[in-house]
Formats: sequence, C-alpha cells, structure tokens
Amino acid sequence: MIYALGAFDGFHLGHRRLLERAALRAAEGGAGWGVMTFEGHPRMLLNGGDFKMLFSPEERGVIARSLGVPRMERIPFTREFSSLSPEGFAGFIAERYGIDGLVVGENFRFAKNRTGDPRVLAELSAERGWSLDVMPSYRIGGCVVSSTETRIAVSCGQMRRAAELLGYPFMISGEVSHGDERGRKIGFRTANIAMRKNKVYPPFGVYAALVSIDGGWLAAALNVGDNPTFGGGAEPRCEAHILDYGGALYGKTLTLFIVSEIRGETKFASAHELAEQISHDAAECSIACRGYLSRNEAAMRKFAALL
Repeated sequence: MIYALGAFDGFHLGHRRLLERAALRAAEGGAGWGVMTFEGHPRMLLNGGDFKMLFSPEERGVIARSLGVPRMERIPFTREFSSLSPEGFAGFIAERYGIDGLVVGENFRFAKNRTGDPRVLAELSAERGWSLDVMPSYRIGGCVVSSTETRIAVSCGQMRRAAELLGYPFMISGEVSHGDERGRKIGFRTANIAMRKNKVYPPFGVYAALVSIDGGWLAAALNVGDNPTFGGGAEPRCEAHILDYGGALYGKTLTLFIVSEIRGETKFASAHELAEQISHDAAECSIACRGYLSRNEAAMRKFAALL
C-alpha cells in the first residue's frame, strides 16, 4: 500500500497533490493506495484542547470519498502516541499497516516534539524498503495553501477565499433541531443546527450556502449568530432558510456548503425590518449559489451523491 500521510484537516488543494502522487505510485507498482491520518488532530492534544478543526470526522469522510480516496486509516492521536520517537513512530505504523511507500508534504513533522521531518523519514523509509515522495508546498498567487490559511479565511468570514484554498466550499453539517420558531412567525422557516465546540466557524453573519436535499442542490441563506434582534445572548447556532423548500427536516442531518459571505450580523429595530432584510439576503444568496453551481457543477454533483 502507498499511503499519503498527514493530519489532513480539510483535504485542501495542497493535500490533493499528495493524493494524486500516492495514486500514481500505486498504479506504477500495482499496489493499492490510501490515506493515513490521525483520529483527533495532533494540535487538539498538544495545545490543551484550544484548537478548532476545520471539519468533523464525518465531514472529512465525505470529503475523502468525494475525492475518490479508496482507504483511510485513522491512528488515534493519544498522549502515548505523541511521545514516540521518530523510530518508534515508524515502528508503530510498520507493525499495523502493510506499507510499500509514503507520500508527505515538505512541511510534514512527526514524533515527539516534532523531531521527525522528511529527511528523518527518508532514512527510516530506506531502512524498511519503503518508497518516499516529499511533495513541495502548493501555492496560489504566491501564498502557500495550508490548513492554517484555510482556518484563517473561515474565521475571518472570507468564504470565497476558503473555497479557493480547499477546492470546494467550506462545509457545516449537523442534525436539524427544533428552535424557537421565530423565523416561521415572520415568514421565513429555518433549519437549526447546533455549533460544534471543536470546529471552526465563520464570524456571526449571513452567508450564501448550498444544501443537498433528495440529490439536488438548493440555495440557502445561512445565519450564524445569536439572534440580536430578539435580545441576543442565546447559544450561537446556524439557522438556514432554504429557498423554495417547505418539507420537514427535523431529526435529519443537513450539510451546508458556504459559497460566499453576504453581510455581518445586525440588530434590527423590529421583526418587520428583519423580515425585509432576509428577503434581500435570500435574493443575493440565490444569485451567489446559482453562480457557484454553474462554475462547479461536476464537483458538487459528487458531493450530492454522497449526502
């Protein structure tokens, strides 16, 4: 097996090059290929929990399948595992997986105190007869594409930039739960999704999002926030007003792909003013979503088939 090895928090365009090289190496040698990653991002443990993932394990699984990853091995990133030496790390994966070769990025670090790097990995791979490909960083406009840059883009509300780095829109998923039904009362039903504690989210505001229902794509006006017009202070959540849809969604898992930012969260003087603004937001979201789909139809069709 040829494994692309890394944290893979997001499967951005730089990661895509690792997957392509792993598939190529596997085809050349008549082997299989896959991804070797970690269950729980290393920084979640090493930073004392003060770290937000781009995607949940379930979301990462959907992304991997959309990219055609045939196999994904997840190594639990425990305190014990993090204390392994580079030699111990190599021995650990050698004992558990049938490895013919590895593909890593040039910035890959591993083992205790990040003492392992591609040079060390090359020595360990040579000892075990593994091939090793070290891929240079991928750049867009002079900027290195990375999970860190993507995380910054999302946390700043730059959703079009995030989609540019990822190669697909940033994703939010969760079970639809009952809310206070204020949206219904002003003529705009919303699907409410709780925010995960260990996931990065864009700033409070309104965003254009695509949601797949029954195999097709619908536009949605997504609000991330705490309802300041109605007093604020509530537990922050995601509320999606799905355009041209009136079906029941309670208890179902909904996945929203954010294609662009619309505006920041605003406190309105009345529910009537809020309703008027939502009408404008919905129209703007519809245009943004149609435009994104027209440019990325094939890629989004793959996601729709998996949801």
